Amino acid sequence: MRIRNRVERAAPQVSAGDLAALRAELNTNISPSERMPSDDVSGYLAVGASALRAVRLAQASANVADFTSILDFPCGHGRVLRWLKAAYPRARLTASDVLADGVDWCSRELGAVGVLGATQPDAALFEHRYGLIWVGSLLTHVDVPQWRRLLDVWHELLEPNGLLVVTTHGDYVAKRMEAGHLYGYPELQVRRLLRAYDHAGFGFLEESPTSVEYGISISRPDWVLREVKRHSDLRVVLAGETLWDNHQDVFAFVRREFQASKP
Repeated sequence: MRIRNRVERAAPQVSAGDLAALRAELNTNISPSERMPSDDVSGYLAVGASALRAVRLAQASANVADFTSILDFPCGHGRVLRWLKAAYPRARLTASDVLADGVDWCSRELGAVGVLGATQPDAALFEHRYGLIWVGSLLTHVDVPQWRRLLDVWHELLEPNGLLVVTTHGDYVAKRMEAGHLYGYPELQVRRLLRAYDHAGFGFLEESPTSVEYGISISRPDWVLREVKRHSDLRVVLAGETLWDNHQDVFAFVRREFQASKP
């Protein structure tokens, strides 16, 4: 299933001029504890800008005017949240992660409300609901039970008409693996992952005790959409292949606000 056709009806909503203007407002400090590649500062910032482009595209597709509350989950050390702060300066920001130093950095540098995450996330950790939830590269590292648990939490945390934007590994990552890019795993394990992906639309490998600190998953777009439709009030507004940093697929969903029919 190719998914590019789902985004052809709208153009990206962040031009080079827009990015230049936002760049002037951007906090460009990088935490010394940042775990993402950051030696190339311009490349590091470009990854965050790419996430903002995806969010703006989803926003346009959903016909949402603005956001008053934003959750970045997981926030890391603000690679994306700094761009969301610049683009939506009036929004209340919440930063959540299992990395305490990342949450602290986002609170201190970006003015976000910090919520230290848990291995088993729970909506009760959060005091608010959100108009935008950005989830960059988390579903790419968990198996089906955690995938579903996380989706349940985000669904509960969405305001009516709120926008959930998530990223996944799809066909592009599968093809890279087939071509020999093994993401730190032994070849036999990757072949097992790809067989599961081909057969069921989803594959997962647990963290490697020797080289990889976290698991990896790949999920076909049709599998993702079936899982999300477990929540009947989530409407698909965006599905784009490799929209984030030319690597991860991006999906966006709006929580419908159902109104009781008049008698």
